[in-house]
Parts: sequence; structure tokens; C-alpha cells
Amino acid sequence: MSLLIKESQLQRIIRKTGRKPVQCKCKLCKQQCHTPCLGTPQDVLRLIEAGYKDRLAATEWYVGILMGVVDMPVPMIQAKQEGDWCTFYKDGLCELHDSGLKPTEGKLSHHSIRIDNFKASKSIAWNVAKEWLNEENTECIEKICEALQ
Repeated sequence: MSLLIKESQLQRIIRKTGRKPVQCKCKLCKQQCHTPCLGTPQDVLRLIEAGYKDRLAATEWYVGILMGVVDMPVPMIQAKQEGDWCTFYKDGLCELHDSGLKPTEGKLSHHSIRIDNFKASKSIAWNVAKEWLNEENTECIEKICEALQ
């Protein structure tokens, strides 16, 4: 008897990017918090369920057009930008850092990712954005939309 175990969005992104979750708190990693890290539909639904819906907003991801991986912006719900920082940046750290609610891009991003070792197909942001286009996530995205109405 064969058991099919469904791969989570995080597991799929880890497999495609080769990145593993990290919790670096160095100055370079903290600088990444100027821009909210991207979350998968599952990440965003967990944030809504934890009471953070007022800190999320509809947005479109245009970077994929510049990267040449997609020919249209990808619509999604993500953490808000507040001033120069992500809404979750508090006292020098992401307030979601230890809660298990940190969005996937933030879980996997690290200061060692540089332009000279960048490949679009292994981009964390692109692999997260693709989850918003994946038909398997339609039900989750519908729940997000209902919760934000």
C-alpha cells in the first residue's frame, strides 16, 4: 500500500530553491526588513487566523516581469509596508521571528543571497509568488479573500 503525502508550500519552495529555514539576526539580514517578506497563501491565512488581518494588504508582485519569469504582475495579499519598514519590524527584529508565523521568504532568506549567486528559477520570491498562481491554492486564497472582506 502506497501512501501519498502531500508536499506543503514551504516544502515545495525548499526543494525548488535549495534553501533551508534560518534565523540569522545579523545587521545585513535585518536590513532586508525594509521590504516585507513574501508569504505563500498558507502563510497569509495563518497570519489572518492569528489576528493580523489589519496588517495585510492586496498587492501585485512586479519583480517577476523584471526577472523575465512572468509577463504579468502576480496579485497577492502580503504584509504592509509602514514607513521604511515592514509592518512586523519592531525593536530591531521581526515580531514574527519566534512565533512560527514568519512568511516563507523571511524564513528562507539570508544575507548570503547575492546578485552574483542569483538564479531566477531558485529565487525564493519567485517560488513564493508562484504559489499565488498555483491552482492547488485556490481554496486557501478564497478563504483569505473572504476573511478580508
